[in-house]
Amino acid sequence: MIKRPTKSELRAQLEQQTQAFLQQGGQVEEVANGATGLVNGAYRNAGFTFNPERQERTPLNQVMAQIDARKSRKPATATVKPKHRSNRKKVIYDDFGEPLRVVFE
Repeated sequence: MIKRPTKSELRAQLEQQTQAFLQQGGQVEEVANGATGLVNGAYRNAGFTFNPERQERTPLNQVMAQIDARKSRKPATATVKPKHRSNRKKVIYDDFGEPLRVVFE
């Protein structure tokens, strides 16, 4: 079983990766407090719309009726009565293997 890393292990790994990045010549840009990632203070709304046009739905009433009809249809099997278990005869033996009596269970 693979052990999940703890939070302290993750922090140490991130710190190690950051130090490796800085040693290879990478730089960290400092951003002013309160700066935002929004372009001109607005969301990039090219990927989604707030009020999409309604799409025409495909009616499935006939399909649902067919499925319900199949569900309600019972299999055509002969009605089988449960077997009536009659009492079984059991012989009780003594310590020497001689039959003592017969009981029905």
